[in-house]
Amino acid sequence: MKTGLFQPLSLAIGLRYAGSRRSNRFVSFISLFSTFGIAIGVAALMVVISVMNGFEGQLKGRILGVIPHVVLTSETGRIDAAPEGLPDLAKLPHVVAVAPMLDSEGMLQSPGQLTGVSVQGIDPAHWPKDDILHSQMLGGRLASLKAGEYQIVLGQGVARRLGVGLGDEVRLILTEGTRFTPFGRVPAQRLFTVSGIFGVGADVDDQIALIAIQDAQRLLRLPEHQVGGLRLWLDDPFAADAVIKTPLPAGYQWQDWRRERGELFQAVAMEKRMMGLMLVLIIAVATFNILSALVMVVTDKEGEVAILRTMGMNESGIVKIFMVLGASSGMIGALFGALAGIGLCLGLNPLLNGLGLNLYMAAGGSGLPVIVEPMQVVTILGGAVLLSFAATLYPAARAARVRPAEALRYE
Repeated sequence: MKTGLFQPLSLAIGLRYAGSRRSNRFVSFISLFSTFGIAIGVAALMVVISVMNGFEGQLKGRILGVIPHVVLTSETGRIDAAPEGLPDLAKLPHVVAVAPMLDSEGMLQSPGQLTGVSVQGIDPAHWPKDDILHSQMLGGRLASLKAGEYQIVLGQGVARRLGVGLGDEVRLILTEGTRFTPFGRVPAQRLFTVSGIFGVGADVDDQIALIAIQDAQRLLRLPEHQVGGLRLWLDDPFAADAVIKTPLPAGYQWQDWRRERGELFQAVAMEKRMMGLMLVLIIAVATFNILSALVMVVTDKEGEVAILRTMGMNESGIVKIFMVLGASSGMIGALFGALAGIGLCLGLNPLLNGLGLNLYMAAGGSGLPVIVEPMQVVTILGGAVLLSFAATLYPAARAARVRPAEALRYE
């Protein structure tokens, strides 16, 4: 007889028990119920995790597409535009582009409204061509920000609050760069013409205004060689740690997106973990049903187990029979659940539209974002199968302890 994890005889008997019509209909119902429970749990877990992946991906693409991923600056917030003694930033891991930037807090005033904004002085010539802002411009172009022309690009939320559109003028007032006059302290201010409006479908649309970096230097009364920092674009914003661990000379420091948005993404990650945990409990409850059904099967099959023992089958062979029997329900449920979960993920938005539940994202998206990660599918499937195997251990060990003489006494 061949040896291995499951002997052919144990495997054959276990599969025969799994495929046969059991005499105890209640046990059959419990087994079928546990199979459906695992399938539903696996499918629900895959759909929820995939939707959460989609939301996280959209937040990463929209919010982190506008705010800097990593910035090299100093404690004073001002550095030289071409600093010496620094590593080659463009060759650091995950870095795809580097550009000077200058940021400040300010106010924008239109003829009828006033609102606060975060002003970014940028150089469009160094801006990556595949950046999200190029594809999310609702009007105008980012390249319109040219030195000395005092053009400004607004988020659609800012433009809506101010009631302005392309070609309108707004007054930009910066808290820095103030000067003293006989009438007191006067903030830096200048009229700008709206040359572009962007909308990425996130709260940054209500907060950000972009101007040419040279215009920002003039307003803040800074020399041409001085900027707020060097902005680094990464191929994955979540890989910021690989960049900020690079040592810097004294006086320089790293800042990354987590300073402003870290709590938001931590909350999303925590919500995804908690939702996953709750749905894993559904799978765990279904595996307990496997355990209870298998205990009843062991009681029902005591006579047959005793006969197998008298014919020479050892305890490990009995254990393997009932492990195959119990795990088959879990594996079938996990496989059907995985197939159903993938199908629901691929057809979730058409299904919701067919039910009249039209869900759209803020930027006019086509529905719920869904990102299916293959490794997560494998992990969920493998976890469900392992839980099913774990549920068979106690009933299988109990079956192996059946004493043939006692079991066959009344046969």
